[in-house]
Amino acid sequence: MINTGGLVQTTDSLHLALKPIIIFAQFFAVFPVDGIASPDTSQLKFTWKSFKIFYFLVSMSIALFLTCSSFIRVVSTEFHSTKMTTLVFSGTSCLTSLLFLRLAKNWPNFSAAWEKVEREIAIRHRCPKKMSLVKRFKLISGIILSLAFLEHALSLVSGYLSAKECAILRGDSDILGVYFKTQFPQVFNKTSYSLWKGVVVQSSNVLSTFSWNFMDLFLILLSAALTFHFGQLNDPRCDYNRLACLTRRVDADISGIVLLSFGTNLYFICIQLMNSFDRMPNVTRTVYFCFSFGFLIARTATVSLSAASVHDESLLPAPVLYSVSASSYSTEIIRFLTQVTTDNIGLTGMKFFQISRGLVLTVAGTIVTYELVIVQFNSVQQVNPSNLMNACEVK
Repeated sequence: MINTGGLVQTTDSLHLALKPIIIFAQFFAVFPVDGIASPDTSQLKFTWKSFKIFYFLVSMSIALFLTCSSFIRVVSTEFHSTKMTTLVFSGTSCLTSLLFLRLAKNWPNFSAAWEKVEREIAIRHRCPKKMSLVKRFKLISGIILSLAFLEHALSLVSGYLSAKECAILRGDSDILGVYFKTQFPQVFNKTSYSLWKGVVVQSSNVLSTFSWNFMDLFLILLSAALTFHFGQLNDPRCDYNRLACLTRRVDADISGIVLLSFGTNLYFICIQLMNSFDRMPNVTRTVYFCFSFGFLIARTATVSLSAASVHDESLLPAPVLYSVSASSYSTEIIRFLTQVTTDNIGLTGMKFFQISRGLVLTVAGTIVTYELVIVQFNSVQQVNPSNLMNACEVK
């Protein structure tokens, strides 16, 4: 914390903590806002005339093309859950990009409002002795992005080995060609194959995969930041009220991302559970599936628990207020206690649901229910050596 002429400048702000993560995300065409590298929020701005926007529009155009191709494939061929999953993944990528574009437009005002609350709180409260916000963000981001990279690397290796087996069965020497055709049938069933098209589509897939993981990471980080600042409070009702208003501001700007994150994660968990009944063609595919499914479950649970911790932390002053002696009880304490016990502070999915610890059990029950329905309406497709050639066919 630095005091410059009466103005407190916190050295552990959300802007500084998020700076390296957002800069890294912009390499993947996510969050096109300028001024991120500045020491505070005063230089933040959003403009349509920038290379970041151009990069975003190119990435978005390819993602839209893949989404439309996947939709045409679903409606023009026999229905299969794999085709639907491809459509959901592509569509999610487009929606994620649009939601982060909308957030980027609001980010300068959003960050300025957050920084104002940070400075007001920093005047009266020292940072907790726990890990600083900047270090906490680096640790969380490092773990999640490393696991995401490993999961995607296993996906590429698994896909390549499967394509190699198919190429041998077909007598085709172009393994990369087989890989791109089997991984992106929505494109190469309608257009002629060429290597440059395969590279472009694969690059778009990498960007989409990152945006999906970044969506959950972003929610985890913002939840951790809100929890961090609630942890700084002692008992002043005015600071509690500032954080409650900030939480509502955060929820208003990211509730769409929350809803999309929970919806897509729920869908992919159900699909992965259904796919677990399939026989894996090789060890690499088995390792990839187990790691991917485990990472998806862990990431979803982390998002849920991180967001729920905001609600949990907002309730912690209540036991302290209940224990205030009768001689010290006052109107201000009554008002503070009333706000803590009646004001539902927390993140929501566009007001459809509030994220609390009870939601985790609700989601788990929903997954089980959905899985029973999916299993009833989708036949389990077993892959064995006798029909491996059929598995290599792209429809």
